[in-house]
Amino acid sequence: MSIIDKMMIDLPFSSDELIQLISTARYRYKVFQIPKRQPNKFRTIAQPSAEIKIIQCWLMKNILSSLPIHQSATAYRQGLSIGDHATTHAGKRFLLKLDFSDFFPSISANDVQKHLTQVGKIPENDAQFITRAVCWYDRLNKKLCLSIGAPSSPLLSNSILYDFDRKISQLLRGKKITYSRYADDLAFSTNRVDVLSTIPKQIQEIADQLSYPRLRINHSKTVSTSRACRQSLVGLILTPTGDVSLGRDKKRRLRSELYRFSKGLLNEIDHPRLRGELAFAWSIEPSYILSLVRQFGTSIFRELDLPFGSEIK
Repeated sequence: MSIIDKMMIDLPFSSDELIQLISTARYRYKVFQIPKRQPNKFRTIAQPSAEIKIIQCWLMKNILSSLPIHQSATAYRQGLSIGDHATTHAGKRFLLKLDFSDFFPSISANDVQKHLTQVGKIPENDAQFITRAVCWYDRLNKKLCLSIGAPSSPLLSNSILYDFDRKISQLLRGKKITYSRYADDLAFSTNRVDVLSTIPKQIQEIADQLSYPRLRINHSKTVSTSRACRQSLVGLILTPTGDVSLGRDKKRRLRSELYRFSKGLLNEIDHPRLRGELAFAWSIEPSYILSLVRQFGTSIFRELDLPFGSEIK
């Protein structure tokens, strides 16, 4: 049974509709830009149409979920979070952070198809079909690639970097260096002196040896720190005691916004964002949330309908 036949059982599309959607999927994206932290820098987001999202989610559940993902990859995986990525390195004396340039756009349609056939053992015709469904056409750079904004991009990128993650783990074996990757953020930590200095060059060498994809380290974002300075990773603070914290500034802002909410002063449009940030804070540092409960009372958290409300007495 072909992929189209299987899709027709579950999805509200006819065979002709599916073929038409897939053949034009690369153009069915809403494209917009959001500012980066750096001044005058923007990140391009390409979100697929509702129909293409349905197809991509079906592919993720029924086909792509069987692709291998290395244990070092901590992003977009059930049961793991950004907190797990940070906790892996908490309490270590030395921390090195690396970052890829243009991570998702660096993964081309050819890379996706190669991975599906060579690693996923998916027949060529089906691999072509899936590739058309999950890639968008970047008009600015004139290439077909993964996009930031497609639900299938995180899972595919994790699996496509399986060999990369595996080779890094082999490189570090016996060196007492901890490695984990959260999307395009690579972190290395150790308690040994002066063993991380050669890592950036070695990682780029590994990337250059891959048959796919073509990845480049963004050296302007390489950061090496020691426990003598404040260590942060993916926006979280690694404390000297081996814990992970939201950080003083984020805590202060959340407390201020919760106060405004309690007084009816927070714009209603900001309520979902506050709810999400508090839920994230609970997953990272529940002791901080409990301190807010003591200050503001449980009724405020129930009013926000937070997922951890039942755990607050």
